[in-house]
Amino acid sequence: MTKYAPLAALLRRQKQTEVTLSFRDIERIVSGILPKASMAETWWRQEPRGPAMPQHRAFADAGFVAEPHIRAETVRFVRAAVAGRDRDTSG
Repeated sequence: MTKYAPLAALLRRQKQTEVTLSFRDIERIVSGILPKASMAETWWRQEPRGPAMPQHRAFADAGFVAEPHIRAETVRFVRAAVAGRDRDTSG
């Protein structure tokens, strides 16, 4: 079990297509402090050719994509199917 398994479990239980959590909420959920790297958008979003980190796998396994808002210290988790559909229609 990874550090982010409790977050993945919470996301799986969500009925809504999106949920916004503060960094502090996430720290409470995972029972630990987020790394300093979490202050960069790339920590939350997997690069297309980059390695999948434990947090990326947790979001993806739960069926969500992370949309970080670093200044607000919040993350909007959107169901992957909805996020993909939004990207398909925007361009």
